[in-house]
Amino acid sequence: MKKFNLTLVAGIIAGMSGVAQAGSSDTIDGFMSRIDADAPSGDKVSTVRANCGGGVEGFDGASAEIEISQKGNNSKVEIELEGGAPNTLYTVWVRMKGASHGASFGGSPITGGGATPLAHTDGLAQLVADWVGAGSPTQPNGFITDADGEGKLKVELDFPVVGGAYPFNRMAHDDHLLAQTKNPDAQPIPTAIVNPSDSLIDAPFIIRMVSHCQDQTGHGLSPSKREAWFQYP
Repeated sequence: MKKFNLTLVAGIIAGMSGVAQAGSSDTIDGFMSRIDADAPSGDKVSTVRANCGGGVEGFDGASAEIEISQKGNNSKVEIELEGGAPNTLYTVWVRMKGASHGASFGGSPITGGGATPLAHTDGLAQLVADWVGAGSPTQPNGFITDADGEGKLKVELDFPVVGGAYPFNRMAHDDHLLAQTKNPDAQPIPTAIVNPSDSLIDAPFIIRMVSHCQDQTGHGLSPSKREAWFQYP
């Protein structure tokens, strides 16, 4: 990947249908920011140092790069991790919840959480099933590192990551009904992807990478037990 060659698209939505910047081509190419090994994840408890091993250094030498290219209504994302926890499941998430002028907005219309898996909508059936059920070690938004702690996620998406929205409306009817067994308020509607690079938006990240050192299991639409490693920007 090229380093620090960064072009961002301003704004978080260009049509709530998941269609954004049609006909344009945009790229993010750079390093992800390391989250402190002692910083708790969304569960307010789990940390890399406490749950992933690695000794006192907490894998402080780990690094990750991200490349996003998009054209029209599609995106390609590639994330490379080096120096992470070996033989470990990692998943990648895109931000759904933010604030503007002091008022919060957004969130997953299925789970109510602040993020959703960075995955093609073809993966929604599995993501819903793993969220409702016991989960699995294989996830559409995940990868497993090798013995050296290296790994890569490469996904092609049917929506723009930057300036777009996640098209939950493409969820199959049966998957929607299954989701409602866990959250009766679940509604498959397109929802904006929140970009903190927009000066009007308050949000901690657009993309985040977490590990699952505690159970080596992904839980579909929810990150469940996890440890925070990297985010972008």
